[in-house]
Amino acid sequence: MFGLFKESEKLIDTYEQVACILKSLLTYELRDLPSRYEFWYRAALRLEEYRTLNAEHRSKRSMTTAVGRFHQTQYDVTKQKLARLERLIDIYKSFCLEEEREILNHRLHFQKEVIAELYNHLQNKELYTYCSTVQQQFWEAVSEDILLAIAQLD
Repeated sequence: MFGLFKESEKLIDTYEQVACILKSLLTYELRDLPSRYEFWYRAALRLEEYRTLNAEHRSKRSMTTAVGRFHQTQYDVTKQKLARLERLIDIYKSFCLEEEREILNHRLHFQKEVIAELYNHLQNKELYTYCSTVQQQFWEAVSEDILLAIAQLD
C-alpha cells in the first residue's frame, strides 16, 4: 500500500545534465585549490596559473637543446589546458543563467542521447576511477566528449 505513494523520480533534462557534468568536471580541475575560496575565484586562480606557466615555458623554448624542446612541449600542453579550461568555464557560465534554459535545451536536442550517456557515466564514475592516473584519463575523456557534444552552442 505504501508503495503506491512512492515519489516518482525527478526527470532531469539535458540542461541539468550538462550543468552537472560541467560542474563536476570543473570541480575536478580545481580539486587541489583550497575549498575555502569561492568557486569562481578558484577558477580564476587556475586560469592565471596556466597563463603564468604558459608564458614561462614560451620564454624558454628552443629547438636546439633538449631542455628547450621540453619547454616547447610543456608550452603546447599548457596552452591546450588553458584553452580547454577557458572554454569549459565560459560554457558553464552560460549554464548558470536560468533564463537561458529553454534556448539551451532546444539547441542541445540533437545531442540529447550523447549527453545522457555521458551523464550516466558520470553518475557511475566510481566504477571507472580506481587509481589517480585512470581518474585523470576519465576526466579528460569526459572533457573531450562534453566539448564535442556542445560544440554547436557557439
